[in-house]
Amino acid sequence: MKHKWISSLRYKQIFVLIFGAVISFGMYFAAQAFGDYLVSRNHMNEDAAWKRLTNYQNSFENYINKYNISVKNVRSISKWVKNHKYVYVTIFNDNEIIYESGFWNDSYTSYEAIGSVEENIKEATRDITFSDGTYSVSIIDSSEIKWYNLVSYVSWGVFFLFLFVILILYNHRIIARIMLLSKEVSLIEKGDLEQPIYYKGNDEISLLAINADNMRNSIITRYKSEKEAWEANSELITSISHDIRTPLTSLIGYLEILDSKSYHSEEQLDKYIKSCKEKSIQLKDLSDRLFQYFLVFGKERILMQMESFDAKILLQQLFMEHVFDLGNLGFDVKTEYVEQPCSITADIQYLRRLFDNLFSNIKKYAGGDGPIIVKSYMDGNDLIITISNEIRKDSVFLESTNIGLKTCQKIVEQMNGTFEIQENRTNFKVRVTFPIEPVREE
Repeated sequence: MKHKWISSLRYKQIFVLIFGAVISFGMYFAAQAFGDYLVSRNHMNEDAAWKRLTNYQNSFENYINKYNISVKNVRSISKWVKNHKYVYVTIFNDNEIIYESGFWNDSYTSYEAIGSVEENIKEATRDITFSDGTYSVSIIDSSEIKWYNLVSYVSWGVFFLFLFVILILYNHRIIARIMLLSKEVSLIEKGDLEQPIYYKGNDEISLLAINADNMRNSIITRYKSEKEAWEANSELITSISHDIRTPLTSLIGYLEILDSKSYHSEEQLDKYIKSCKEKSIQLKDLSDRLFQYFLVFGKERILMQMESFDAKILLQQLFMEHVFDLGNLGFDVKTEYVEQPCSITADIQYLRRLFDNLFSNIKKYAGGDGPIIVKSYMDGNDLIITISNEIRKDSVFLESTNIGLKTCQKIVEQMNGTFEIQENRTNFKVRVTFPIEPVREE
């Protein structure tokens, strides 16, 4: 699954933060508008405003009469004003202002400047008798300020609450995915490999889940391979042990007859000697199979003595004996050797074993109708060797385990070459490639 930058958790966090901020600001403005509506309806309507002003006037007039306060007693008047936080009191005689103090909203100045103070300020004027005379007292009420401030605080609270909830829900989802992945990985740790690891999306957590699931599949594959290898190993050892015991028992029996000279004629002696030779060849074939098996499934690298050889001469020497043997068996062998001088780096013993295995397969499985073609040629900096033949079709043909071919592949690959098999229903072809360096002629 291709990982896109927009699916990254880093960018998802930024997106969620922006989304949360947009939603939270929307709720902030909604709460602000609703709060302003409530203040305007319940606190700023005409009846409620004049009721508050009337209460302020009555309270101020009772305070003046109770303590017999003079208009010049600024301290006592200011005491009442301070106890009523959101009022502004002005005392005047005709057009002369004698006293003014209290809470003043800066926005009132602009209202006065445009001559609309009566529309925006809740103000009431009453003549009140002081100890030294009667004066006009104007009271302005600004108590709506505290309610608007409260609405603002509540609106910001709504903003942070929604932002917090959105971020918490997102983080809870991320943590839940991590906890689920941790639980599924712990099941693998306990040996439960059949439980697949769930993943959704293509962010970092999903990629981690995919990698963990791939690891689980790799463990299952490796476990199955090891189990199959173990079963194959057990079957091979059992099979070879039985196969070795049979010819070995016969060989010992024939040798005991020869040793005790219990034969009755020269013809019988030749028969026992021939049987001993056949059983010895069977034992050799079985030991070769065992060697090939441990070569393929044993240690990863083979200890080789690498040397440099003239490939043109070496291949002719290696192929000559096999070509001669195949010709004696009735096969039509066509050869084509590399013409250019070139050198190859190889272990001569394992190189010999490589071609012994390949030509041994030809003797066992090749059909006699078509030719066996053995070619070697240069292709750039590579030496190419191909051996092709028709596949045997008669009932004598037996199913092969391909251990010999796997041995060949391992030998070639350790010599830094490649080993390829091309096969169809009628033809079989092996292609071996070795890196070479052309020999420089002086």
